[in-house]
Amino acid sequence: MKRTNASAQLASWIVRSVIAIVALSGGAAASAARPRCELTPSGRQVIEIGTVGMARPVLLYVPHATRSWKALPLILNLHGSGSNGAQQLDRSGLMELADRHHVIVASPDGGLTLPSGGLAWNIPGVPTTAGTLPPANAPDDVARILALIDMLIAKGCTDPERVYATGLSGGGRMVSLLGCVLSDRLAAIAPVVGLRAGAPDRSTPSKPDVKTCQPTRPMPVVAFSGGADTTNPIDGGGARYWQYGLLAAERRWADIDGCRGVAETELGRSGRMKRRYLGCKPGADVVSYVTRSGTHQWGVADTRLMWRFMSEHSRPVRSDPAAPTRALGGK
Repeated sequence: MKRTNASAQLASWIVRSVIAIVALSGGAAASAARPRCELTPSGRQVIEIGTVGMARPVLLYVPHATRSWKALPLILNLHGSGSNGAQQLDRSGLMELADRHHVIVASPDGGLTLPSGGLAWNIPGVPTTAGTLPPANAPDDVARILALIDMLIAKGCTDPERVYATGLSGGGRMVSLLGCVLSDRLAAIAPVVGLRAGAPDRSTPSKPDVKTCQPTRPMPVVAFSGGADTTNPIDGGGARYWQYGLLAAERRWADIDGCRGVAETELGRSGRMKRRYLGCKPGADVVSYVTRSGTHQWGVADTRLMWRFMSEHSRPVRSDPAAPTRALGGK
């Protein structure tokens, strides 16, 4: 499919997403009398999301000290293209973070199977690493992730004010999409070597298309990248599924969050540069960390810094969290 058709596919997906999100999230809102969470506080476990006959397994990590009466923060942990949820849970180091800070980690699988093996995320209008656009009948990963969030909230396991998302590479692209379309569910996003802010502009691919990422509320963003990343260079110019780089993406998020100005700081001898945008809207922040010698891998992320950023942000819960999200955006 030609690139000029990508926006049309994205627009069609947006309409379908509104319908799917309503269907999958209806009735999943937390009630005033939150039930006791029935997840077993024993580490790794698998739950199923979806209707009978179409259920999708999701790998969770539930910290060992979990108490059934206490709703915990949730971190969505999305794998890169060609990988899967179990591999991402193992490589991310988030199990240790979960036990230390009492957080549930969810590592779902992407809905697309790549020809070379492994899985990928359905990001409408953006080709996968195989070079092809997701088919029209591909599973709606946004709707399924939304169903996962709302189910864990409804069962009393997850605090609706503290739902976060991180992801590696293609998982970072998906997390960025979630920031665009699920801003009324997520408290912050933390892409790793994969920050996006909408689809590449058709006329100027080195910049994001502002029409394809319009969150309904400011979105706190922390991103981790490598200065030596040749797969998704921070200055742009990567493969067709990247196009623009970290710098263009973070500037767009700074615009979305109403930021004015930027400050750079070198973090001691770590070889990591911190860039924080200033004067953002209340509750919003845009921060990036670039490891000078870092490449396209999870290792550029610092989960200590990631969790510090996440834990500083929460999302005010509206009166009707099961109402449909305004699904404007994509990657």
